[in-house]
Amino acid sequence: MKGLDPVYKLWGAALLALVVTPVLARLAGLVWEFSQLAGYAGGLICLLLCACPLRPRDTVPPTLLSLRRHQWLGWAALILTLTHIGGLLIADRLVVEYLKTTSPLYQLAGIVAAILLLVVVLSSLAGVRRWWGSHRGFQATHVTLSLLLVALIAAHVVATDRYTGGNVRRMLFVMVTIGAIAMPLRARAKNLAARASGAGRQLVFGRHSAWVACAIAIAVAAVASLSAAAVHGGLREPLLRRATLLPLDFPHDKHTAVNCLLCHHNYVDKTGLDTCIRCHRSKRTDLKEGAEARFHSFCFDCHRNPDAKFERHGPPSGCTACHRALGSGVATPRQAGGS
Repeated sequence: MKGLDPVYKLWGAALLALVVTPVLARLAGLVWEFSQLAGYAGGLICLLLCACPLRPRDTVPPTLLSLRRHQWLGWAALILTLTHIGGLLIADRLVVEYLKTTSPLYQLAGIVAAILLLVVVLSSLAGVRRWWGSHRGFQATHVTLSLLLVALIAAHVVATDRYTGGNVRRMLFVMVTIGAIAMPLRARAKNLAARASGAGRQLVFGRHSAWVACAIAIAVAAVASLSAAAVHGGLREPLLRRATLLPLDFPHDKHTAVNCLLCHHNYVDKTGLDTCIRCHRSKRTDLKEGAEARFHSFCFDCHRNPDAKFERHGPPSGCTACHRALGSGVATPRQAGGS
């Protein structure tokens, strides 16, 4: 593409690598997998739009997307996101539990990101843009909201761990997101930069450059923190604890190949003989994760990345793969490890 410089070529190659990461994930149920892919595709489109903002014609590099294409891609991202949410709700009625304040932080980040995407898309309509006194003011606001959107998407995708499992894929997604966030910092053409007074005016956002640069710095720091294991685990903690746990429907007969002590470790290491929940919801300082985060990570990691010796060991295709709806039964002591 004319005007495409080495920075964009390198970033574009990394983005293409993210496009193929779902191939490395084991397939779940048809509707569930389609819905997950729709959400992932919507997120990647948001990264593309953030990295290829609409620029003045005299910038280096020049605008890579026309206004019409930029808008259509925004609508495509919104439609894919709504397909992601609607498809998951259709595939599994228990997904509605993730729309509550007791959801893990990464799920709430996804919900806020969906709402923010709707705001960003609708605010780009010609009639709404007139509410701003100047085009530069609208542009700075639009870019700032987009930066927040991309950071929330990164938190949701990385902590979900569906297509970014493993250190390599996770770091790739983090680096591509940071690259997309940093792209709006590209400067004007040299001849215009020489005439500008002050370094801030050399950026494409004029007098709003300092504002946008500050937002970029905050977003980069937030996304970079996702590579830390503590942050990754913390995002799986709920905002508020559930008063009533979702009963588990754990089929012990299908897990006979797994050593019982892998889960019931407390019978060997003498850390307690009580139920899983009571221990993992205690205030013990040696427990790095709460009950909800620990059990979801434990089950997901085993099913998504099983040992080669396990057969017919696919990833969960919904909440009902492990849980039953409230009111369908009370969790027994052996089920008390549910969240």
